[in-house]
Amino acid sequence: MSAPRSDQRVAGAVVAALAVLGALLGLLWAWWSPLQQRAYVIGPGKLYPFDEVETMAAADGRYFVLVAAAGLIAGIALYWWRRAERGPLVALALGLGGLAGAALTWWVGYLTGGGTYDGKTHTIIPHLPLTLHMPELLAVEPALALLGYGLCAAFAVRDDLGRPDPARERLLVGRGGYPQDGWGYGDAARPPQQGYLPPQ
Repeated sequence: MSAPRSDQRVAGAVVAALAVLGALLGLLWAWWSPLQQRAYVIGPGKLYPFDEVETMAAADGRYFVLVAAAGLIAGIALYWWRRAERGPLVALALGLGGLAGAALTWWVGYLTGGGTYDGKTHTIIPHLPLTLHMPELLAVEPALALLGYGLCAAFAVRDDLGRPDPARERLLVGRGGYPQDGWGYGDAARPPQQGYLPPQ
């Protein structure tokens, strides 16, 4: 059975929004990161970088902070904002959008961070391009987005995740149920029921 059109629209919007956010975070990463390490040109295509450990940790650490915050906030915010479209399709969109956003953060940061790999032999390049030294960090944003979304769903009181279900509401009301929150969950407080008690 195909997903409702509203779910599909929201899923597409989520992927697009996270991709745009990733591009903007790439600009922020390029601005926030320190200048990349210098490098000595041994020969054509052969570089010997200086201060590699410090600059690598600084750039990758700032990238981690940006994409981790974006993923976690996106997952939690989407769960509470789009109540009617909660479900697996939106969760899948969070994962794909988070991955696209993380990749765009890396790409835009690389393009706008300045620097070059080109230099004459036996000279020093003062500024290498900004890049991600640990590609595994690309999985941080989608992982934390799904974690935030999944935790919200796991601790939800209602097993339907708050999605409207008119058929279920009609069924419960028809059987004498007392719907809670307007969705026919049937676990709200009920009036006391006093059966016939024989005289003492």
